[in-house]
Amino acid sequence: LPTGRNYQSYLQLVPGVLPDSSTSPGNPSSRSGMNWREHAVSENIGVSTDNHYYFEGINVTDPVTGTFGAHLNTEIIQEQKVITGGIPAEYVGSAGLISTVITKPGSNSYSGSYNYFFQNDGFIAENKHNPASTFSDRDTAFTLGGPLVRNRAWGFGSFRHTRHAEEVSAQDTHAHLRSPKVTQKQGFLKGTLALTGSDML
Repeated sequence: LPTGRNYQSYLQLVPGVLPDSSTSPGNPSSRSGMNWREHAVSENIGVSTDNHYYFEGINVTDPVTGTFGAHLNTEIIQEQKVITGGIPAEYVGSAGLISTVITKPGSNSYSGSYNYFFQNDGFIAENKHNPASTFSDRDTAFTLGGPLVRNRAWGFGSFRHTRHAEEVSAQDTHAHLRSPKVTQKQGFLKGTLALTGSDML
């Protein structure tokens, strides 16, 4: 699906959730929130500070801004649940949408994956107003999971490396201004141990 490669972009696939805005990137809004407001009617986008984000049942919402408090390697997501109305009682103080993410565990068979995504200004039409500006996005990740002790302990790990680089130029003179680069390294390691037939650690 044509979405961004992050769990915040996946929220926009849910009916009733509006895309985010340039003033609040990565925080899509739901009309169920008390602090929701429509940012621009013509663009059909919104802003909300009522969303709550959970990883493995832990609230990772930024308490100051009301937005997501952590980035996440999307390769480790096994399940993402989004609730926009009728919020259950276990989610205390949530007036907007709820996003809960469950991460992948290991299993009794070894498996893994590798992917690489690339995009630059050559994939889009030329910016006639500022042809000197260019950009490049690279996103690569791998996963590996399997048994540590069959039917007893399992492991899963992943590493993702992203890099965004661009050349920013003045629109009037096309003179080069700066070359910002943003690199992220997102590692993840998870171990699962069966203590008893019904208890997992």
